[in-house]
Amino acid sequence: MSLTEHLSELRNRLFVMLGTVAVLFMVGFFFVHPILNWMVRHTPVHRVIVTGVTEAFVSLIEVDLVMALIVASPLLLYELAAFVLPGLNKTERKVLIAVAGPGLVLFVLGLAAGYFWVVPLVLKIMLSFTGRTIQPLWRLGSLLSFIIDLSVPFGVLAEFPLISGVLARLGILNPSLFRRYRRYAIFVVFVISAIIAPPEASAMILMAIPIYLMYELSALVARIFYRGPGSKDRSDEESLMPYDGDDR
Repeated sequence: MSLTEHLSELRNRLFVMLGTVAVLFMVGFFFVHPILNWMVRHTPVHRVIVTGVTEAFVSLIEVDLVMALIVASPLLLYELAAFVLPGLNKTERKVLIAVAGPGLVLFVLGLAAGYFWVVPLVLKIMLSFTGRTIQPLWRLGSLLSFIIDLSVPFGVLAEFPLISGVLARLGILNPSLFRRYRRYAIFVVFVISAIIAPPEASAMILMAIPIYLMYELSALVARIFYRGPGSKDRSDEESLMPYDGDDR
């Protein structure tokens, strides 16, 4: 295909992707209000207020857009893969097809873990500082941003073991790097926790624990699927070879 044909195909696929998200966004607006109520009810916060004329409307739009993107994600991934796959070799196509489905599932599971586990835990810690004499009143926009800012990073974090396994399988990532840079990784984990968690020590520690566990899980997956440059057969039909512990 010529460059013009590639650009034309890309344009058509972008139209399909944007059109799908737009349709789901418009349809979802009729259902987003109970979804937003459900999200608020499943938090330790008992009273939520709005302080601006458009705050409730903007919050509904934000939730509707996120839900439309999640529902449309299988089609979005398909359109991206259909555009990219013809330009890849046989190995790259198999890797992309193999990781697309599990990657989406892991992202949703990480998102759910962030919402159902991390968000209530951190909110309870924050509410414990109000005591009995202070009545907490949470803004809807602030609470929604807090939920998204804590849930989405865990969806991304859940992808790390899969990415680690793929890179190790291709011989790009050596498992010894995880051991070599573990002390630096611990420091980075606490820096990330300090950024995305509330400014409170217990909340940052609770945030750092699952992030570091993902680091160790990524190291384990890389160790299992590692194929070094000395492999005799790097064909796709060869079975997975566990890492033999050689750090050279």
